[in-house]
Amino acid sequence: MPELERALRELEAATADLIKDPEGAQAALDRRARAIAELAGGAWVASCRKEETARRLQAALEAGAHAMQQLTAVKHRATAEWRHWSAIYRGLSPVRGPGSVDFKV
Repeated sequence: MPELERALRELEAATADLIKDPEGAQAALDRRARAIAELAGGAWVASCRKEETARRLQAALEAGAHAMQQLTAVKHRATAEWRHWSAIYRGLSPVRGPGSVDFKV
């Protein structure tokens, strides 16, 4: 059972990191995937405390879904801001010649 506890703690820690640090999201997602694979592949799953394990897995799942919603919102805000500043840049450009740069999204 120490293997189960370690895998659950890694999943919970990776999920917490995903929520705390959106910029490090890929690393946290990779850690979560490894922990989930370890949990799913353990032969000891049948003999463990199923209720507690299910509760912790459900909590990690819900926290991960919430983190993904936050990451999606950050992506949308960043895209909107890029479009806004790109439009301003294009509006300030007096001449459209061969050397001009157009930042289209």
